[in-house]
Amino acid sequence: MLKGIRWCWLIGAGLLVATQAAAQATENPAASDGALATIADPGATERARRHFRTGIKLYRDANYKGALAEFEAAYRDKPNAGSLQNVALCSKALFRYAEAAQTLQLLLARHSGELSESEQAAVRQALAELEALIGSLSVALWPEDAELSLDGRVIPREELTRGIAINVGEHIILAEAQGYARHSEVVRVASQQRLDLNVRLKPTAGFLEVTSSDPKAAIAIDDEPLAFARWRGPVSPDIEHVVQIYREGFEPFERTVRVGLGQTLKVSGELGPSTGDGVDEQAPLPAKPAAPPRSRGATGIYALAALGVTGLNDAPLGLQIQSSNADLSLPSFGLRGGYRLAPFVAVEGAFDFARADVKHACQSPDTTGACAAERSFSLRSLRFGPNLKLMTAGEVLRFVSGVGAGIVHHRLELRPTQAGTMSLQGGSASGIDPYFSLELGIAFNFRHLLAELHVLALIEGASSLRGRFDEAEGRAVFANGALPMLGISLKVGYSAWAPRR
Repeated sequence: MLKGIRWCWLIGAGLLVATQAAAQATENPAASDGALATIADPGATERARRHFRTGIKLYRDANYKGALAEFEAAYRDKPNAGSLQNVALCSKALFRYAEAAQTLQLLLARHSGELSESEQAAVRQALAELEALIGSLSVALWPEDAELSLDGRVIPREELTRGIAINVGEHIILAEAQGYARHSEVVRVASQQRLDLNVRLKPTAGFLEVTSSDPKAAIAIDDEPLAFARWRGPVSPDIEHVVQIYREGFEPFERTVRVGLGQTLKVSGELGPSTGDGVDEQAPLPAKPAAPPRSRGATGIYALAALGVTGLNDAPLGLQIQSSNADLSLPSFGLRGGYRLAPFVAVEGAFDFARADVKHACQSPDTTGACAAERSFSLRSLRFGPNLKLMTAGEVLRFVSGVGAGIVHHRLELRPTQAGTMSLQGGSASGIDPYFSLELGIAFNFRHLLAELHVLALIEGASSLRGRFDEAEGRAVFANGALPMLGISLKVGYSAWAPRR
């Protein structure tokens, strides 16, 4: 009952004081910023009166939101205790107890001189009653640059930890930051309750922090100019990114980097030596950096020595490998010389020599597996052709694939042997056919040292490989006319480029 009487008095007193203040505004304006604005704008007082009268009508019709807007407008045009007091009344009628309490605190801070002692006491009593209907919310928020809003209102960072005065009931909090998943939550706060929340956003990106030693140097990520001197922001995780620091008249700094999910990578760079172009040290910085120079990437010549081994699926002349001492592997040695046209593509010439010497091959085994004769042979191949290589842009470690085609020269020598009373004369054959190759692997750079490890698939033609063996008529060496092979290859050599540090 007393609470209702106090608020009824506050309503009547607020409307009465506001009416009197509005009526006397032109005769005796208060010495405040608003009053000075009124002197500069004589129409402000009339507008304040109009907003105030409309606010009274709306309040009596229980349109508290409309009344609140009118009283706030009246206070902006002519600041005085009455309009501010009515703002508090409307906020309270809308159950916005925290806003009403803040308004009454502002009333005492700015306009206590316009209130009598009894009016000040009533305002303090009403303020105490409101504070009993208010809760408190504090939020520990990560990351540090995240933004939190409460019921659509952005909360300043300094308010989060000391506590935010909020109305009792349900509230929606929303936290978001670049590179993190948005977090939304409904919280309930009771009167005089302090609710402590710990909100930690989940990263959806990696983060780069780039710093230049030159405050006038621009920073670009993946060819997009972003800032001068310093930039921090999210980037797609686990892929290569090109960082450039550049300024007209100087050699640019460039580095390729990779950042994991949720990780922060710091990159500090210095411009290279002057290029001799004129630089205006006094020129102001533009609002946005100019486009970066074309990325240099990792380009240039390279040369490699290759060691490998491949295995044949078929033996020549219908021979069979039955002994554990015999196999169809072809060790090889080769050379590569090429040019890396761009960070993602290179062309090269390939030369390889391979030779297999096989003993204990079985000729014409019977049903029991016994050999009519054991044969020995050697198979040599000489390959030459171009390769096209595609790769990721990593400076130190990258994935590489290559396709190649060319010509291959084969030579087979079947050695003579004695099988019981039968003498086998052997023979030889040679021919030139096309080949196709496919490589998949990784490449590694340490300074100018380049190393590559590949899995290799080869298909060599053999249709022209024909000859006379054991004094028989000339015949094909391989029945299907092709030699499919699988193997591995290790290449080591020199590259004209080197990882930038």
